[in-house]
Amino acid sequence: MNGMDSVWNWGLSEFRDNVAADRPTPGGGAAAMVSASVGMGLVLMALRITARKDGDGSRFLPLVESGERLMIELGAHADADIAAFDSYLVALRMPKETEEEKAARRRAMDEAAKAATEIPLNAAQSCLEGLDLALQAVPAASTHIVSDVAAGAIMMHGALSAALLNVDINLKSVRDESARADYAASRARLQQKGDERHARITAAFAARMG
Repeated sequence: MNGMDSVWNWGLSEFRDNVAADRPTPGGGAAAMVSASVGMGLVLMALRITARKDGDGSRFLPLVESGERLMIELGAHADADIAAFDSYLVALRMPKETEEEKAARRRAMDEAAKAATEIPLNAAQSCLEGLDLALQAVPAASTHIVSDVAAGAIMMHGALSAALLNVDINLKSVRDESARADYAASRARLQQKGDERHARITAAFAARMG
């Protein structure tokens, strides 16, 4: 998508209504990444407030800088998800009257299917990095605001799982067996690691709450 079409140029109610409209985009992947970006925003809020009240807020700077990068990265995945689906639709609508047209259409669809699988895998990887940051933030954040870190982690973990559902759907369109196996292995690894990170965050939050 170009900058003018970005979901981040929409108002909040406009985004919600576009998700609810009778068209396929923005769909689950884009909605998940918007949620993940907001979840990272909650973690950043907790870190910034804690840093402001801390005697030496500079010790939080590396975490804040990583969070700022991830919040932008997670948000960009929302636009990428929409662009990937649009590219697949373009390939699907290509002419198929002649053998040459059929071959060109197959190649375009193969490329689009791989992109539509890789993009949610990349999005899930960013969510995993967000969960790693949240895991560091739980013991660092002030007690009265650590719940926002836990809430942000829930949103990023949910977004990771939602993005990987797109992988499940798109794997069926990947004809390259080797690539399909690699994607499936990456999908399983990301879900396992995401579940493990979130379990650790939940346990750390419970320990903070005593």
